[in-house]
Amino acid sequence: MTDLKVDVKNLVKNFGDNHVLKGINFEVANNEVVVLIGPSGSGKSTLLRCLNRLEDPTSGKIVIDGKDISDSKTNIDQARENIGMVFQHFNLFNNLTVEQNIALAPTELGKASKEEAADQAKKLLETVGLVDKYDAMPRSLSGGQKQRVAIARALAMKPDIMLFDEPTSALDPEMVGDVLAVMKKLAKEGMTMVVVTHEMGFAKEVADRVVFMADGKVVEEGKPTDVFEHPQNDRTKAFLEKVINV
Repeated sequence: MTDLKVDVKNLVKNFGDNHVLKGINFEVANNEVVVLIGPSGSGKSTLLRCLNRLEDPTSGKIVIDGKDISDSKTNIDQARENIGMVFQHFNLFNNLTVEQNIALAPTELGKASKEEAADQAKKLLETVGLVDKYDAMPRSLSGGQKQRVAIARALAMKPDIMLFDEPTSALDPEMVGDVLAVMKKLAKEGMTMVVVTHEMGFAKEVADRVVFMADGKVVEEGKPTDVFEHPQNDRTKAFLEKVINV
């Protein structure tokens, strides 16, 4: 049994003539928090979306939890049950209450009875600090609250790994902290996480490893202190000088 949750080999993704990922090799260990940083258009979100086959790779291999999800014979719906995904734009069902949003997937997929799923939804809302919004409709929530409900919904399937695609970039600045606090809590509890973010403070504080991407390639990776304080690559240095107030 390998300790690797994610093992990506020579991943290539082209959209027509646009070569977005150019031979990515990428690993994530069990219980590791990996944060992907880099300029817009560097391929971070595409890499994340390939990890649960929202995008099909052009070539290369993606193994998650020992399953080769890049193999067309793999039951991707089954594999996805263990991969939680939180998007930039919450994607909640506006016609369902907060509780119904969270309980939907476990009940539909036969993972829990309605009562069990409702009970679990309550516990998850406690985890994300929104138990008072149990019966609320999504339209009554702020952006930050919606995103915390989206995290609770992803956790309802009891995933082995959580993918976060710029979870705070659509939020007002004062709401970012609440969402990051929930993510920090999950990291502390040992959740394996891959996070695409522009929040460098979060990357420094929570990541076990930071991966800097540019032009569809992994340019540099290492512990946060190494990457942020002693970047080796000129491309990394130039990026960090722009995004961190020196």
